[in-house]
Amino acid sequence: MVTNRMSRVRELDKQYIQQKEREMEFAAKKRRGLIRRLIVIGIIAIALLGFGSVTIYSQMAIVEDKKQEKAELETNLAELKQEEVMLLQEVENYQDVYYIAEIARRDYYLTMPGETLFKIPNISID
Repeated sequence: MVTNRMSRVRELDKQYIQQKEREMEFAAKKRRGLIRRLIVIGIIAIALLGFGSVTIYSQMAIVEDKKQEKAELETNLAELKQEEVMLLQEVENYQDVYYIAEIARRDYYLTMPGETLFKIPNISID
């Protein structure tokens, strides 16, 4: 019975088998090529992601430094503006004749003709 079954099985053409084997080899090569391309693309993507992360981190550190420097410069600017206001007031005062006369009396003990200057010491009472 076994022999009858064997005789019924027909052998396929060698060309057809060879063609199918070539197609399978081509599909396997295609798959290997696809896997290689995907691996290369993945490596490039990981490298770009790493480079981007490092760049962003370093830029964030630079931004923080710049913010701190900006805050310091703003406080310095505020101090300089206050000093400018004081200096402008002082310039305005030195253009006033009465202020100059007061400074001359107080600091240099100068008097106007007919004036007597008295200096009273400051005594603190404890």
